[in-house]
Amino acid sequence: MAGSSFWQSLWLGITASGEKINMKVLHVIPFLSGSCGGPVQAVTQLCQELRNQGVETAIATTTIDQDKTRVIPDFVPVYSFGRQFCSILPSEFAFSLGLKHWLKRRSGEFDLLHIHYLFTYPSAVACHYARKYKIPYIIRPAGMLDSFSLSKSALRKKIYIFLLEKKNLCRASAVHFTSSEEMCQAERLRLGYQSALVPLGLNLERFINLGPLKGEFRKRYPQTINKKIILFLSRLDPKKGLDILIAALKILAVKRDDFIFVLAGSGDKNYEKFLSRALVSAGLTEICVLTGFLEGSEKSALLADADVFVLPSYDENFGMAVVEAMAARLAVIISNRVNIHKLIEDYRAGIVTGLNAGEIAFAIERIISDERLRLEMGAQGERLVEENFNVKKIARQMIAVYSQYLRPGDVS
Repeated sequence: MAGSSFWQSLWLGITASGEKINMKVLHVIPFLSGSCGGPVQAVTQLCQELRNQGVETAIATTTIDQDKTRVIPDFVPVYSFGRQFCSILPSEFAFSLGLKHWLKRRSGEFDLLHIHYLFTYPSAVACHYARKYKIPYIIRPAGMLDSFSLSKSALRKKIYIFLLEKKNLCRASAVHFTSSEEMCQAERLRLGYQSALVPLGLNLERFINLGPLKGEFRKRYPQTINKKIILFLSRLDPKKGLDILIAALKILAVKRDDFIFVLAGSGDKNYEKFLSRALVSAGLTEICVLTGFLEGSEKSALLADADVFVLPSYDENFGMAVVEAMAARLAVIISNRVNIHKLIEDYRAGIVTGLNAGEIAFAIERIISDERLRLEMGAQGERLVEENFNVKKIARQMIAVYSQYLRPGDVS
């Protein structure tokens, strides 16, 4: 894998002559539900910025996520198709005849396919037609080749890799990883593919001025007034380490009563019930606010009012929620299983802990007790995001990757 200087020089080589980029890229993603987490929003933001930079971009997806949180990007065509479920197959592999027929007819109109996620019908059928019509394609596994992910339904995934995904990955122009740790974990499988390392990007415009929103969340939830807000803002999933965080807050609550825990997000209903029971068992219900899934101005208001962000994940291939928190100038506490943890340590933008409740409780107390430290970490986090994850920069890196693998004559 070449270094970032290669991508920068390649990008400069494309644009220095003043020639217009003429490139059509189709992104294929199984769902566009905002409640599925930051990676979905990162795809839509990337597509928007690619169009801003001259790339003709479209999205093909399915309606497996028929909820009110679908993320529809501005000015990017979205082609959405229904799914047909079969009782003998897992839901993620539900067929979509509409998507299949559309890709058969229309995929040849694009210069390259950027396919997101593995072990799904949309990704598999997109790979099939890309190979059939000799269209270059890039796959982003989205952490699904990490050891933690592969340990879930392990036998089924081993069979699936042997029958389908090994060919899909090895015949891809490149496999798109978003962190070096994710890439290293996947390399242990020795599948023999070409790698491209480009982080996820974030549109920073909505984080430029959160000041006017400060106090809005506290007005909506008066119990947070004059309390330090400890924030968890992410998809509710067992891998996010909420069991450890609840145990850490139980330890902290014995020592002090000047904080409140805001749990923002949604997930599987059974897991949400489990979390409610865990909070009752830990005696934290009186100091906990459950908001459900938040987006738009409500989410921004919460980020503006929070004091510290915590994500003690058992596994996190990137951590888009962490990036958003840092963009909002929040000090962050994350586990060493979040794959961008080394960058956060290097910038001193937060505290990295092990998967230990006592260690997390100590880190939270240290940050909420020291306003100067919170402000310093918040400023460093904002700088980290601007320098490494600004979607404008990420789009330029992605265009350089695309350009390397396009067929001769596809860029003019």
